Amino acid sequence: MDVWQALRVDSVNVAFGHRLWWVDAFTGDAERGNPAVVVLLERSMPDDELQQIAFELGVSETAFVRRVGDQWSLRWFTPTVEVDICGHATLASLHVLLNELGVPGGEIYFQTRAGQLSGRRMSDGLLAIDLPRWTLESADASMLNNTLGPVREVFRAGPHSVLAVVEDYDTLCGLAVDSMNLFLVPCSMVIAACVGGPGADAAIRVFAPRLGLAEDSVTGSAMCAVSPWWVESTGSPTVSVHQASARGGVMFARLFESAVEVAGMARTFFGGDLRG
Repeated sequence: MDVWQALRVDSVNVAFGHRLWWVDAFTGDAERGNPAVVVLLERSMPDDELQQIAFELGVSETAFVRRVGDQWSLRWFTPTVEVDICGHATLASLHVLLNELGVPGGEIYFQTRAGQLSGRRMSDGLLAIDLPRWTLESADASMLNNTLGPVREVFRAGPHSVLAVVEDYDTLCGLAVDSMNLFLVPCSMVIAACVGGPGADAAIRVFAPRLGLAEDSVTGSAMCAVSPWWVESTGSPTVSVHQASARGGVMFARLFESAVEVAGMARTFFGGDLRG
């Protein structure tokens, strides 16, 4: 009996080895989403080796997934650092488990640095993940060092992020951000948001130079802040969001008391084996 049968996951289609899949997460009709590489680990590996793999792969996030009991260990690395949370790589990991490995449906649980996260298949091809809800605290615009120009509101969001609300979609798309100046802002991630966007309730751009990302393509974890901001602004617990990056992305969020359900589409670009 192999280890997968022992774990009663009989339908998993996997030959042992470090297999990987390139997945585009939060895609749309005209949006290419954000690439993440999902690596299925046969065994635990030293942190420096995981970081080197992420550096070699060079995408914004590499997710390392390993079966641990009846759950999955999940870690996320940019090319330069391990991060506490990543939405698009979590959605990509859920996609791989359900659609590439044939893990039985239902609720999938991940053990992460952000605590236990879960995900599930929804209707119309959507996948959904539960991320923590972040608390918003009003902040002075001076903390941004004028990197975004004039802003309507600024909030500290969660432990390491800032949400800045700009005037409109044209202003959002016109932001010319200097990554070196933004690096001096005391946070890991700066989310610029506005009301409205093409086919969506709101639109965002996300900058994270301290994480090695000048601008992220699509950022699921931004919904941890955007969803609370939206409900405080409009009273609606649901919001559709367009990320106005070069690749573009579409996300749907629903706010709960302590969590944000973030949904989107994902597709596999290619799969292979990690060697040596």
